[in-house]
Amino acid sequence: MNLPLATPFRETPRMRITRRGTDGDDLLVLLGWGNKPTHEHVAWLLTRLLDAGYRVHAVTLPTNGWNFEQQYVAPLDEYVADHDIDLALSHSTGGLLAEFLADRHAIRNVFCSPWWGVRTDGIVDRAILAAFERLPTAKRLYTPDLGVEAVGDLKSPAEAAAGPEGLSPAFLATIRDAQARLGAFDDGDVVFYTPADRVVDPAAIERRAPPENRRSYDGGHEFFASSGRDAVLDDVLAALDTGPGAV
Repeated sequence: MNLPLATPFRETPRMRITRRGTDGDDLLVLLGWGNKPTHEHVAWLLTRLLDAGYRVHAVTLPTNGWNFEQQYVAPLDEYVADHDIDLALSHSTGGLLAEFLADRHAIRNVFCSPWWGVRTDGIVDRAILAAFERLPTAKRLYTPDLGVEAVGDLKSPAEAAAGPEGLSPAFLATIRDAQARLGAFDDGDVVFYTPADRVVDPAAIERRAPPENRRSYDGGHEFFASSGRDAVLDDVLAALDTGPGAV
């Protein structure tokens, strides 16, 4: 989506990369919408990855971009090449971006609840969604009312409330366009997801990834903020190490 140059609601999309660890294999960690390395449960995940011997490059994504190629893909192209990164762990919006990076670099992916489809329930919701994303504005007009339990039962209301203010039509339109342009799934990749996900569309995950490349879990959208996270993490680490054979 191309927005007018003059708009009082236009934000500057910002991407930040936090490096942790001094040795080990380089691991690109693409965080989800609104996640930051300083968040309690994200920090838990990054610490466990460091303990597993990885040198972590954690990417905090813009939460209100309107040009996926320029504001999400391009900033990481040179970074991935410069650091010779060939392994990525991604979550939610990060899982959408990871697929586009893999088209440009030899990256093996482990996805967690990737945002490959927008969940809608019924024709009315789909009609409202289509009308919403056509609005030519980057103003955050809609805040999903999902509840903390949809994200993960360990997530505190205070942390959930500290997230982004909401979704804009421009952001949603660029995400939907990127989802429509996804290529074929790489059979060397692995997906972790919950079939009960209320944040992203689990059906879109099941359509793209074959059963032998998927590992489901009971919990919320963020496995790392869900009670069974230790068991899931063991399998995530195994998938990072050996690929689909681990699940």
